[in-house]
Amino acid sequence: MSRVVIFSPSRFSLYTTTVAEMLRRRDVDVSAIVVMRLFNYRRFTSEFARDGNRLLKKIWKKLILQEKAYETTDIETIVSYRQERNIGYKNVDQFCKQWSVPSVYCDTLNDARVIDQLDHDQPDLVVFTGGGLIRKDVLQRSGRGVVNCHMGILPRYRGMDVVEWPILEGEHDQVGATVHFMDTGVDTGDILSIHKIEIRPGETVARLRARFEPAMCEAIVNTTVDFLAGELQRQPQRADDGKQYFVMHPTLDRITQQKLANRR
Repeated sequence: MSRVVIFSPSRFSLYTTTVAEMLRRRDVDVSAIVVMRLFNYRRFTSEFARDGNRLLKKIWKKLILQEKAYETTDIETIVSYRQERNIGYKNVDQFCKQWSVPSVYCDTLNDARVIDQLDHDQPDLVVFTGGGLIRKDVLQRSGRGVVNCHMGILPRYRGMDVVEWPILEGEHDQVGATVHFMDTGVDTGDILSIHKIEIRPGETVARLRARFEPAMCEAIVNTTVDFLAGELQRQPQRADDGKQYFVMHPTLDRITQQKLANRR
């Protein structure tokens, strides 16, 4: 049985517990979950510098509302995905207690404590469900690598807001997710699989992003299982095949929303 360590951005991450449970059901041994502490001044200032007020909205949705943020939606979301599969963990600690899996808390995923855990577990793979960039010394201790599901089509769309940027640029066939290996760059590691997501008539960015979440769970779990079984090969990226995007300016965001509203 293959062994993986999961990296998590928060003990309340629905994505983390969903991926952990689905991997377990596919006979993958989750040997530990490494979790970033929530109350970390350095983390907050770093993420606020990157995301600004959007970070506060993310905290409200993911930490305060959690599943309640999805109650009124009529599309498949990560909450309905979990309900259909009877996944009821409220936090990482519940999963770990249920299956006797160590939970390792850290300030960043590059802490010495993380390295010690990887040296102890010697996993076949690390599955990343959020938490920032990973340093080389952690990558080197992650078995065959650290696998991430990026909310964009690589190599064309690296970086931030890569659901919105292809809509603004009229590249509607470049909306989707990519499962890839992390390296010391930003979304520049080897690609394992690409998953296109079709934009539906009358869809908003918020609804589109909500549909991404269950799709990303499926993508990273299936790709991880297939790779560990030797059924997928790594496809290297070239630096000049794409570019890095950054947080979209509010004016461009409004234009993107309007383009989506006008699309038929």
